[in-house]
Amino acid sequence: MVDTIVTPSKRRIILSGYFFLTGICFASWASRIPDIKMHLGLNDGAFGAFLFFLPIGSFLGIPISGSLTAKHGSKTMITLAAILYPLALINIGFANSTFHLAISLFLFGIIGNMFNVSVNTQATSLSKLFDKSIISSFHGFWSLAGFTGGLLGGFFVAKSISPLQQFISVAVIGWLFLAITRNYLMPDEKSTEPIKKMWTKPSPLLFQFGLVALSNMICEGMMFDWSGVFFKDVVRVSDTWRTTGYICFMACMTTGRMFSDQLIFYWGPRKQLMLSGLVVCIGLLVAVSYPHLLISSIGFSLVGFGVSSVIPTIYGVVGKSAAPGQASIALASVSSIGFFGFLIGPPIIGFLSQAMGLRWAFLTVASLGIVTFLQAHRLKKYL
Repeated sequence: MVDTIVTPSKRRIILSGYFFLTGICFASWASRIPDIKMHLGLNDGAFGAFLFFLPIGSFLGIPISGSLTAKHGSKTMITLAAILYPLALINIGFANSTFHLAISLFLFGIIGNMFNVSVNTQATSLSKLFDKSIISSFHGFWSLAGFTGGLLGGFFVAKSISPLQQFISVAVIGWLFLAITRNYLMPDEKSTEPIKKMWTKPSPLLFQFGLVALSNMICEGMMFDWSGVFFKDVVRVSDTWRTTGYICFMACMTTGRMFSDQLIFYWGPRKQLMLSGLVVCIGLLVAVSYPHLLISSIGFSLVGFGVSSVIPTIYGVVGKSAAPGQASIALASVSSIGFFGFLIGPPIIGFLSQAMGLRWAFLTVASLGIVTFLQAHRLKKYL
């Protein structure tokens, strides 16, 4: 009955909450990475190796999440993911051995991919009820969750509250939100095509969009997982200021995403993507060149503004161009390429840091901003 009376605006508010839930779960893990790393007594290289289990899980979850969402609908899959993702977060908090951490991150990756595909499929379906673009605002709430997670992480660290206690608190709130709001999601759109026929080799265009997403999200993943370590080990701040760079990054990425729909309308999507790539590159150069609390915070802020509009633009174009009932497959193909970069970037940074230092590892990622710039220029016919 709710489906027939709820307005599109109300559905938009509720779905924003699910994007927030996705982000707060991941940000809660990211904000406590230094504590988990220290608890297990791992160096940068060893910890980077264990971080690989997260992208492995995400990669193996690509066909699972896309197929299940296409077959059962995004509403059903959001419900399942909203139960399992916080549970997987709690499992990380229980990790007292490297083996347990590896298994926990693997499951966190699989379920995170499921949540990512289902909420973006739901957003694409809902956006068709609006005359203007709304995709960026959803991703803005994901970023807002990351910002909130950084603040909560800093608060819990200051109060000497364990990661497990933080994760349980987030999970309980998420489950309460699900119980209250599930019926306000868009009805399921199920594909009648056999799963085998829906999965085909990504078109060259989808692959090019995926490459832009990959370059951008390697940078995002690095900022999530290594910004705290960078400020602690390179900028050499106290634990009180350890999350400053992460908070600056998330605050600016959130602000950028809240306004990026208007910016895309003003500049056009191609120019916006090109500008984003340049700003990311400049921001990382600033942060690394002079590792000081203020200067590095400014650099991280520029990176946040730079990455803010890239993913919403790509997801919006891909989702709207897909055939009815098959948006989840198209989004799974492109978003998973990008999200794989989000997950594989941090362990690569760990290996690079071990080999040549964290400053140089961050500097290598600056070149990916140029990749975004050049690739967006090549896609001018489609943007």
